Amino acid sequence: MINFNKNDLINTTLDRYYDTFAHTLDTSDFVPEKFNKKIAKYIFKNMKKAFKRIDKEDRKYQRKLRKEERKKQGNIFSRLFKKKPKKEEN
Repeated sequence: MINFNKNDLINTTLDRYYDTFAHTLDTSDFVPEKFNKKIAKYIFKNMKKAFKRIDKEDRKYQRKLRKEERKKQGNIFSRLFKKKPKKEEN
């Protein structure tokens, strides 16, 4: 099953970071190379943090979906070990 929630979060995050890279590329001609490398490291470090946050939120979302699905199905043990009504003999 495709996880659309996580895909949407990843797309939003990547759009933000591509925008950030676009701003840094505009000024890369005027900034010394060692500072450009520091900036790139900083951006990648923050992007890794963002992906960790996405994974955490996705785990919460999947857990919530599983709980809702279990609620819909009901307790499996009550269905398996349901007491059958006794037949009355007359």
